[in-house]
Amino acid sequence: MKFLEIAKQDKSSIGLYLGGLALLIVLYILGNLPLLLDIKLNFPGLLFDPENPGFISSYGSLRLLIGVLFPFVCIFFGLVCYLRYAHQRKWLHIFTAASAFRWKRFFAFGSSLLILLTIMAFVETYLSGQIAALSWNFKAERFFPLLGVALLMVPFQAAAEELIFRVYALQGLFIRTKSVWWSVLISSVFFALVHVSNPEISIFGPALLLYYLMAGLFLALLTVQDDGLELALAFHVFNNLFGILLFSTDWQVFHTEALFLDHRGPGTLSFYLLGSLFLFSVLYLVLAKIFGWKPLRTLR
Repeated sequence: MKFLEIAKQDKSSIGLYLGGLALLIVLYILGNLPLLLDIKLNFPGLLFDPENPGFISSYGSLRLLIGVLFPFVCIFFGLVCYLRYAHQRKWLHIFTAASAFRWKRFFAFGSSLLILLTIMAFVETYLSGQIAALSWNFKAERFFPLLGVALLMVPFQAAAEELIFRVYALQGLFIRTKSVWWSVLISSVFFALVHVSNPEISIFGPALLLYYLMAGLFLALLTVQDDGLELALAFHVFNNLFGILLFSTDWQVFHTEALFLDHRGPGTLSFYLLGSLFLFSVLYLVLAKIFGWKPLRTLR
């Protein structure tokens, strides 16, 4: 819990947190302007609709990806500077309570997750009897620019979300509630609600927010138990890279020229939720065993 208590050492008035919230809104709006201006100036008459295959084809999936990720790059740098200079937090303590950022832990968990997700995707596709719906899509002239953009921008996008929900919200709530569980739960609800506009919601319905709630709880518990963002950030970064670079579908939030294209439908909501619950539970139990975390019942 040392990571939660770091915020007590810095300036943490309600006014500062409200200022931080206002900053996030302003940065998100400003970060979206390049995409909207690009469409208006270079694609006159094209209606902005990132869920429409026609729009994606006309505008370009890579160009759209850059536009979608850019606001989060702005938020990352803006929030880091705000935490450092407004809240007067040390650079390192923004990300971890350890004596140094644990890169080995980050890359070990992230690479293991990437391998696991790849195996699971192939096995699930094979068991469903629809392996023919999975097509190899490697085109060097499209994939390598995508690879460069993803490696450059996705870590900032994921880090921005982690800073908002697993640092700013989680720690801020802990200061006021004095409760780990209330802080974890409320920050996870916020995390779920900001994904309400994702295209997956229009397919599965609002019940899919349960997935984002589970993901928020999982990432928050990793952060609390491990006293830092390394594991949560690794999951977020490598999970997104998987969906952008390795397996892309026609219905998820990122439409890209990934190595494999899955042309199947989204499947059933219950399968999606149960599969996610199983994955989160297994990963948490394995990590808890490896790092010797204390039982969840001891968190207060």
